[in-house]
Amino acid sequence: MADKIIFNRVAIAGVGLIGGSLALAGKRAGVFGKVIGLGRGKENLATALRLGVVDEVTSDMAEAARGADLFFVATPVESIAPMILKAAPFLPRGCVITDGGSVKQSIVRRVEAELPEGLFFAAGHPVAGTEKTGAQAAFADLYKDRFTILTPTPKTSAQALEKVRAMWAATGSKVVIMTPEEHDEAMAVISHLPHLVAFALMDAVAACDPDGKRRAFSAGGLRDTTRIAGSDPVMWRDIFSMNQSLLLQSLTRFQDSLDGLRMSVESGDFGALQASLERISRARRELD
Repeated sequence: MADKIIFNRVAIAGVGLIGGSLALAGKRAGVFGKVIGLGRGKENLATALRLGVVDEVTSDMAEAARGADLFFVATPVESIAPMILKAAPFLPRGCVITDGGSVKQSIVRRVEAELPEGLFFAAGHPVAGTEKTGAQAAFADLYKDRFTILTPTPKTSAQALEKVRAMWAATGSKVVIMTPEEHDEAMAVISHLPHLVAFALMDAVAACDPDGKRRAFSAGGLRDTTRIAGSDPVMWRDIFSMNQSLLLQSLTRFQDSLDGLRMSVESGDFGALQASLERISRARRELD
């Protein structure tokens, strides 16, 4: 638990699972003073206020930014840099800006190139989430024992970076530092590829079972492997778009693996198939 407030007035753009959970965790840890939720959806803002996720809500950028010493952006990745730059004229000098986007290179490049002097950007990505969305999905323990990756560059203020690091540590998150490039390479493999594959698998199952009768018998296997295919399609479209080249590299590796398994099945070489499955099974067990 933190023993002092790090940010007195926090503006959170996007009060859904990510932004809402940070608001709850920061308030519970005692590192946030007042939290203002910024968004366009009136119903979601009303839910955030009713559930006590935030202290105030507004759809007005200037009102949200006024007096904020932290501006956290938890909107879809395509809108993060534009949102920060739109807020910049209204933010007070000295304000720290960070984000929760799962793609970093393009966001960091644009914000660092266009952010006015006197505002300090320390990019980040809490590697946590569920397939659920909206303020009603937020909970204070989302980040506990999960990694948060911060991606500073030589332009990043050391003081701002330390404040953002301390904020995430107070939520129970394990904070690590990477370059934006290292981050995007890692996410293409361990996050973006699995999501795309889950979408593809669910699509293939639906195509094989157009009337849904076979899916009525599905048990843990199908549900476990396709759970994340229930995630927000717009959010994932944007992520796939912004990390396109690295995602394509990961997809090539996945296709090679799938082709190898298919070749064993087609040729009837089930000894080779078993050897592959054993190797893959060992790798999966290592995750636990």
